[in-house]
Amino acid sequence: MRIGWAVSGQGMIARAVFEASSAGLISSQIVLVVFDRSGPTAAMIDYCRDNSIDFRVIEPDRLERSLIALRDEYRLDWLGLTFNRLLPPSVISAFDGQIFNLHFSLLPAFPGFGAIRKALRSGLPYTGVTVHVIDAGVDTGLVIAQAKVDILADDTEQSLGRRQFVAAVPLAIQTVRSVEHDSLGFDQVDEDIEKFSRTFCAGLK
Repeated sequence: MRIGWAVSGQGMIARAVFEASSAGLISSQIVLVVFDRSGPTAAMIDYCRDNSIDFRVIEPDRLERSLIALRDEYRLDWLGLTFNRLLPPSVISAFDGQIFNLHFSLLPAFPGFGAIRKALRSGLPYTGVTVHVIDAGVDTGLVIAQAKVDILADDTEQSLGRRQFVAAVPLAIQTVRSVEHDSLGFDQVDEDIEKFSRTFCAGLK
């Protein structure tokens, strides 16, 4: 399976999926990474260069046409998102709905942008992460998987976001494995993926 990944931040989830593929945990390959900016993503752009992953930095006003064209050029089966932009219906249609997104909340709670900040301000004792299929709404698509993350009394956006990231890595990899088996959902993460994810996250600075 050929996967593209659209990135707005540091791209570490995409990197985890790429390294899981290199380790033989999944058979799919990330063959293209799309960035909507170059500043915050500079380290991931260097990572793509170092690992011979094709990438494109695309201006926001060109994203719609470019994503549709790149789907055909790279024969992408699925598109993964860690992306701070809403995709227009034309892109969703071009991918035949085969786009999944990683959102840092337990949807349907806190859809849209600023989910971590919203969770901290809510007074709730927990939040989480969700992988879901993209549809025409804002974070309303079919939920593939979720993981709960406690909110601690002294949490900041950075500390909570870090623990959400740790919870998100195995969900993202397991999602790819499930899609490879024509399934859009799973009850738990496989042990080998959990082990890989712990090692991957522990190795990050």
